Amino acid sequence: MTAPHETNPLGPAVVMAERPPRARGRRGIVGVVAVSVVLVGALAFGLRQGPSATKDPPRDVPTFDGKWIRFSPTFASRAGLVFTKVETGSLSPQINVVGTVTFDPERVAVIGARIPGRLKRIVKFQGDPVKHADTLAEIESADLGHAQSGVLTARAHAEAAAANEARETHLADVKVSSKRDAELARATSEAAKAELVAAEQRVRALAGESAGALGLLRVTSPIAGKVIESHVSLGQSVEPSATLFRVADLSRVWVVLAVFERELPHIRANDAVELSPQTNRMLVLKGTVDHVGDVIHLETRSAEVRVVVANPEGLLRPGQSVSARIQTKTTPAQGFLVPRDAVTTIDGKTTMFVNKGDGAVEPRTVTPGAQDGTRVEIVTGLSEGEEVATKGVFALKSEIFR
Repeated sequence: MTAPHETNPLGPAVVMAERPPRARGRRGIVGVVAVSVVLVGALAFGLRQGPSATKDPPRDVPTFDGKWIRFSPTFASRAGLVFTKVETGSLSPQINVVGTVTFDPERVAVIGARIPGRLKRIVKFQGDPVKHADTLAEIESADLGHAQSGVLTARAHAEAAAANEARETHLADVKVSSKRDAELARATSEAAKAELVAAEQRVRALAGESAGALGLLRVTSPIAGKVIESHVSLGQSVEPSATLFRVADLSRVWVVLAVFERELPHIRANDAVELSPQTNRMLVLKGTVDHVGDVIHLETRSAEVRVVVANPEGLLRPGQSVSARIQTKTTPAQGFLVPRDAVTTIDGKTTMFVNKGDGAVEPRTVTPGAQDGTRVEIVTGLSEGEEVATKGVFALKSEIFR
């Protein structure tokens, strides 16, 4: 028999809770999926709404319409734009260039051995001051010893020939011997003297001394100055082509400047020049133009200008870079003058920004002329009364032409 249907005293809720586990799992999955769909939709909605809600305002930068550059008052204030009216006047050209310190060729000496030998003693080292004819080193040389022995032999022959000449002359005077014997003795004596002179000359050609120790060569300095290079070691073998020492007098030096061809016509010999080392602009030394180069280098379109500078304290060193300001003596330039800060370069052309009013400037190509330390002459491209940007030029250029 079938059991009679019993009523659940706990009610329908308990019946639902006791449904099979499979039904409960299916409903849970459906709930999770529903929540995920809602979250994804909300996220997608937020992403669609986010950019429009946080959109950055447009940048306040100049614009270029192909002719003029236009900018807002805010940009002008931020960039510090300042305009200056073009003025007329004159200036004495001052040319600013760079150069390199070098030796005065008359005050530098390269010293070698002239003959092969072995270094016996070193007297002077790099950095030592020297006087004219001071000994720098001593070299033992067989060649020099042979030449010096030749001098001794020639001197002995010359002395013997001179004594024989005197004896034969006396005998001829007293009629003991013939005049012919006296003449032969005189000729032999003259030949011996010539051989002695030749032998002494050979020693001098080897830079040796006839009366010095045999085979010992004194390497001496031909000028006064300082040893700036030394390539010697005790006992080393030396050859005639070897450079042993380099001595220089740095109390006067040359400065070789690289001057562009457009500025060369303004420079003359004896123009005053102020020079400062690149490492110390506060130090100013004075010199004069000694020579203006005759050849333009094709690669740099510049020529060398030589400046002679007194350097008694040794403040300039060969190889050092310097800045130079050449005070030219040419006729002062007449024309439109602008501050140097107003001039810039765009696409290789000299350019200025001319004020057009109402927040607009015109980038205009100009032709520069002479310049001094602060101003530049503008030959073509400007008119009297126009205003040009003198501050904030870089900001205009970098925003439009970068």
